[in-house]
Amino acid sequence: MIARHPPAFALLLAASIGLSPLFSTTAYAGEVERAEHTRVSEEMRKLAQRNAWSAVEAQFQKLMALQAKGETLSVPELSLGIQAAQNLGDITSARSRLSQAVLIEANADFQNALREIDANYGHVNLDYDARYGVDRTIIAAAPPFAPDQRAAIAIANTIVLAEKDFDGLLPAGDYTVGTHKFTVAAGKDSGTILIAPNAGEKKVFEFSWAGPRATVGVSALQAGGLNAAGTSADAGLQATNFGGVGARLGVGVDMGFSEHFGVLAMVGYHDMYGAARYDGELTESTATTEVKGNAMHMGYGWLAASARFGKFSAAAGPIWGVGGGAVTGVSGYCVSAAGGACPEAAEIGEDNARYQRLSGRITAGGGAASVSYALFDVGPFSGAATLEGGAQTDSYRLFPWGQVGLTLAPATKAD
Repeated sequence: MIARHPPAFALLLAASIGLSPLFSTTAYAGEVERAEHTRVSEEMRKLAQRNAWSAVEAQFQKLMALQAKGETLSVPELSLGIQAAQNLGDITSARSRLSQAVLIEANADFQNALREIDANYGHVNLDYDARYGVDRTIIAAAPPFAPDQRAAIAIANTIVLAEKDFDGLLPAGDYTVGTHKFTVAAGKDSGTILIAPNAGEKKVFEFSWAGPRATVGVSALQAGGLNAAGTSADAGLQATNFGGVGARLGVGVDMGFSEHFGVLAMVGYHDMYGAARYDGELTESTATTEVKGNAMHMGYGWLAASARFGKFSAAAGPIWGVGGGAVTGVSGYCVSAAGGACPEAAEIGEDNARYQRLSGRITAGGGAASVSYALFDVGPFSGAATLEGGAQTDSYRLFPWGQVGLTLAPATKAD
């Protein structure tokens, strides 16, 4: 077989290692491409001398990109690409490159190599139906002994197990995929084999998308006025209204149970900083009192249902936060309340209320929602611009907030 280097490939190997041109190549796209062509070709030659065929293949892919820009590949360069594909078990690419070499120089070595491939391999197009979710593995009825043939089957399985169709060469013989059977004839095209679910077969469940999710951005928060519970006698001193801006970030998991709908769970951190204000006016330091700004730090957990339609996605669900804050200014209600409400206010006095510093724990629950638009892909992830907002309450007042951020979430799997 080809893996044992018959005479045709032996001559190709000898010619390619030296990279001595068998013909003149003058069609170059430009000086930049020509210089890159020379550099990549030399690097490929050195890697081939070390039998680093995966690296040779990577360099050959660069040459193919240069060819698309107008560069012309030499026969020795093509023969190195042939050997790389052959040693990696990619017989489909090896034959394609041999065909290109034959068009340049139709010598007996190339033709013999092509005949040997055609005597042992056949072409097939395995078209997997999107509904097919049973075992996708290609199994040979009689596993071949030749290393290159075993590698060819392994490469085909790598492709189909990555949820893709296979269109290429397989060793001649009988095969099964699940309950489907087909035959590959040497030197012939077996056509398209549709791998679809049979009656009674159910698609194995898999997430439409699944993986870690992260969002980071800037946010604004406002603590509203006190409600009836916040102005009750047993509520004690309460801070005046406050608000500000800060950072908000979260990490979690995002999973799609169907093509469009899923669920996500996140935990994160939310802070806020703002200037001290009282009755809408900025509170300024005096000769005897230094005014500190308002601050809040909170951790949160969010569980939401999610939906995706094209580049748009949305999520909504309950949120719970625990943290603490420090605010300058006691609520005016406490100062002016009668009937025993806010008994501590008498010790403060109305004149000092705006300078009183209060700190304490905040525990607030509510709801949150987000809308995102996908902008770019990073490997298996999708980056999106996100608008997020919500409102939480500690039973005394409402805390509405909003955020503009960037979300990195698992991309939807392609069909």
